[in-house]
Amino acid sequence: MNNNTDMNQVAQRLINKLAVQEYNNAILETQVDQLRQENNQLKQENDTLKNNKKEGK
Repeated sequence: MNNNTDMNQVAQRLINKLAVQEYNNAILETQVDQLRQENNQLKQENDTLKNNKKEGK
């Protein structure tokens, strides 16, 4: 019975670690999405500035 208790505790710890990792992954995915959006916006602004410079504005 003690072995079953130990295995259950190990299993519960692994489940908890997995839950934490999934949570952290979700946060990182959100941050990646935000950075991609910011990067795209900056690229557009850069292109606009390049075009204005070419046109002498």
